[in-house]
Amino acid sequence: MKKPAAFLDRDGVINHDYGYVYKYENFKLRKGVIEGLQLLSKKKYRIFIVTNQSGIARGFFTEKDLKSLHKKFKENLKKFKIKIDAIKFSPYHPRGKIKKYKKNSQTRKTGNQMITEIFKKWPTDRKKSFMIGDKKSDKLCAKKSGLKFEFAASNFLLQVKKILAKNN
Repeated sequence: MKKPAAFLDRDGVINHDYGYVYKYENFKLRKGVIEGLQLLSKKKYRIFIVTNQSGIARGFFTEKDLKSLHKKFKENLKKFKIKIDAIKFSPYHPRGKIKKYKKNSQTRKTGNQMITEIFKKWPTDRKKSFMIGDKKSDKLCAKKSGLKFEFAASNFLLQVKKILAKNN
């Protein structure tokens, strides 16, 4: 069954972007994130996080570090009855220091391979789906994917409420 989905960038949308955040103790949620995610869950939206993580290619942290942070984040959200359906990340960057990750990849936004992979696995009502990001690369990714897009507002909950009101 097709369901609407929220596609969310991570740094600058879910958490404050302090640059290459990979430790859970530095992962500080932005205003209204818990309540906004709860509202999306209540409204039966699937929740996907799609994030460029070039810090892996640059050698600042490892995939294991990132997966550990995401696991703790998802565990914390269970307390609030919030389920993230998937977190997709692109570890690549053409100027990376780690050879394995030093390349151009369509998973990296502006490319939209992370989203097309999600579309293949989860039947999605694209008309009611949307993406929130904080960079032009997020906007271009959303456009390629046929998703409505908004830049991150200062209060995630209020932004989600406005988007859901437009979708009804």
